[in-house]
Amino acid sequence: MKTNMKINYNILLSFLLLVGVFSCSEDELDIDALTDFAPGILEITPGDGNKVVKGDFDIVAKFVDGTVSPLAEGTLKLMDNDGNEIASISKSLSGTADSLVLSASDFDAASLELGFYKLSATATDVKGQITSYDGTFEISSLPYAANYEEMYMAGSFNSWGSSAFELTGPNTWTLTEVTLDGGEWKLKNCADWCDQDWADPDGDGLLENTTGGGANSASSPTGLYNVVFNDNTLTITFEPAVTFAQNVTSLYLVGSINDFQGSDEYAFAQVEDNLWILAEVELGAGDIIKFSEGPNFDGKNYGDNEVDGIAELYGSPITLADDANSGFYEVVFNDKTLEYQFNFLRFPSIGIIGSATPGGWDADTDMQDNGDGTFSVILELVDGEAKFRANDAWDVNWGAADFPSGIATAGGANIPVTAGTYEITFSPETGEYSFEPATVDIGIIGSATPGSWDTDTNMQKNEDGTFSVVLALTDGEAKFRANDAWDDNWGAGDFPSGVATAGGANIPVTAGIYLVTFNPTSGEYAFTEVSIGIIGSATASGWDADTNLSIVDAANPAVVSATIDLTEGEAKFRANDDWTYNWGAGDFPSGVAEANGANIPVTAGTYVVTFNVNTGEYSFDLQ
Repeated sequence: MKTNMKINYNILLSFLLLVGVFSCSEDELDIDALTDFAPGILEITPGDGNKVVKGDFDIVAKFVDGTVSPLAEGTLKLMDNDGNEIASISKSLSGTADSLVLSASDFDAASLELGFYKLSATATDVKGQITSYDGTFEISSLPYAANYEEMYMAGSFNSWGSSAFELTGPNTWTLTEVTLDGGEWKLKNCADWCDQDWADPDGDGLLENTTGGGANSASSPTGLYNVVFNDNTLTITFEPAVTFAQNVTSLYLVGSINDFQGSDEYAFAQVEDNLWILAEVELGAGDIIKFSEGPNFDGKNYGDNEVDGIAELYGSPITLADDANSGFYEVVFNDKTLEYQFNFLRFPSIGIIGSATPGGWDADTDMQDNGDGTFSVILELVDGEAKFRANDAWDVNWGAADFPSGIATAGGANIPVTAGTYEITFSPETGEYSFEPATVDIGIIGSATPGSWDTDTNMQKNEDGTFSVVLALTDGEAKFRANDAWDDNWGAGDFPSGVATAGGANIPVTAGIYLVTFNPTSGEYAFTEVSIGIIGSATASGWDADTNLSIVDAANPAVVSATIDLTEGEAKFRANDDWTYNWGAGDFPSGVAEANGANIPVTAGTYVVTFNVNTGEYSFDLQ
């Protein structure tokens, strides 16, 4: 974060004033010791890394010191980027706070070209104690002083693209009339995430630097807003872009869903005169709700005495009908006509169940929400039957007699299924479904993996339908996905094991060498630490026991090594003293081992044996 250089000596100076007010004995408080310190720099402007607008600007250095050894003298110098002096000032200083100023006229600020410049400052006190500062600033072509050349906002509202801010004042960036959706977001200072980014995970309006994969902002407002960001203080505000006519100052949905205590999650956004919309809220049959002006059921509130879709001020609570679907709704309220609607959006979950599925008729296999009204899953099925249903319950289910595609109806017949691996797609709105034959490769991807977020590490398919791989991982995050694409991916917030859900959170990973296993049907996964050893007739234990190798760098654990006395013979590398995962090749003293490869021919000697678990590279370096 680039800001003016400020050290808060104000608290210390305030303390010194208090010392002067409250007396105490020398035994109780050594005032001389507390007030005898080297000079401090309170502020330098322009600060290190700051940008200033071409034209007139002053350079200021503010110093502070203690009362026992007050300030004596100081120097302030302006230099070009090569260190050639442009202007300087040296003068006597006094007291516990003083400053040096190079006025714009002292160095003809307006004549300086665009580019980088250096500042140095020193201060000495009466005891000869010295402090110094060296920094760099930039004279830029921006219309106002700022710390960055450009600024963008990215989030779910623009599919994580780049909505550009305009610099509208000193350090002040404004994004006008942007339609926000209530979802996650970040700011960034270049369009392609090439440098810095910031977010507000706590929702307090003060951003924190999240460069390198930090958390997103939890949520944004919903509606048309102007967004204002200060790149010096890192504060952000969201201001409604349009002022609408209204009879309430705000609106919340309160009731049994939230113990009649509203929060941002239940806040409406005003979208036009008198019209308020809560974009998405989960409701179900029997829920009791009211509309409230304040989050804590204060101000005006509205219910519906006649249950006719037109609310009354302080009316009776509204109870959702017994046949209402449990799911997500859009809620609309007009604070002038008092009309309201609950518009069903989607079910919380859609699954497939039946004798053809892994869970039989006992458990659903959840499908992934594709965001376009359809749900899908890649699944290995056996001969049998299947149906789709909502919310892991039979209240709402769909079926038909056609395979591999058709239109399912509510409560319809069981779908006959022929064994195979399919990409299954279903639309609960239209009833359309299809079972398309699919080839499934499962890989692991993420900042913790060798390919980072760019390339999957493919996993081996096992006879029980699970996938596994032995892999060295670094501290970071990971997810599982199918066919090197994001259409089907799984994650969760647990480590070293858990149950991943479709489109779930990134898995936090601690550095180590692991046997990673994943079941795409159940979502179960595990990261189990493994040992890597060398075995063979060339080793002291022959083919009976491994000699373990040690991780060279705990932060990047892919490389393992050991110094070993070897005889004429053969060797291989393997994991966990077991042949399930082993590597070899026909080359010596170095090469690239393959899974289940040939035995490595070994010449007798003492070697530093090194093996890279991720790449298969190995070497036997003679000592």
